[in-house]
Amino acid sequence: MRLKKLYILIPAYNEEKSITSVVSNIPTFSNLEKFVVVIDDGSNDNTLIKARKAGATVLSNKQNLGLGDAFKKGLEHAIKNSADIIVILDGDGQYKSTDLSELIFPLVNNNADMIIGNRYHHGYSSSFLKKVVNKIISIFISQILLRAEFMHDVQSSYRGFNRKLALFLLKELKGSYNYSQEMFMLAYMNKFKIKQVPVKCFKRLNGPSRLIKNPLIHIFKIIKISLITYFQQKYQK
Repeated sequence: MRLKKLYILIPAYNEEKSITSVVSNIPTFSNLEKFVVVIDDGSNDNTLIKARKAGATVLSNKQNLGLGDAFKKGLEHAIKNSADIIVILDGDGQYKSTDLSELIFPLVNNNADMIIGNRYHHGYSSSFLKKVVNKIISIFISQILLRAEFMHDVQSSYRGFNRKLALFLLKELKGSYNYSQEMFMLAYMNKFKIKQVPVKCFKRLNGPSRLIKNPLIHIFKIIKISLITYFQQKYQK
């Protein structure tokens, strides 16, 4: 019986100061065959070189296409190479790669299709404005739009999922700006089993977020793709 293949996808853009540590600290699991893939989204620093030196396979975009497109490139690679379980890990070191087992083992045991690392259980280190933005988006999508029983951390990018959901996402994901919120909505609205586990999230050590440069623009973009996703899924059935 072959070991299940675990693919850890790390989208990264100009993360040369943290990528070595992130890749090097990923643990090995005795019951899984591990593959670490960094998707370098057009970085103009040494992210690509350092990721390779740390032992990761690197997929590289010639220019910065956006987090959503970078993720889809990694997802396609993982599926093509027969991944059974896929985990997403940020390249900036905000999440501890040593905590990956919390996301992986419920998937290994077939207890869920997707596991989300929920930061609200512990609280997380971030600016007040970013916390407010995250909370607004999570409440809007999870409880107002989808009317979920409890709030999910839909902005958390620390998550894992099985091959069944991966194949569905590769076909359905549309957005290029981000993937977290759209992925959650697609999984939730199509009855995939979602569970949350508490995780700790730390401040970026090397400068501001590459994604959220303007909170208002970020909220607008996320709400736009969320509404498009909601109505497409609701009325295509």
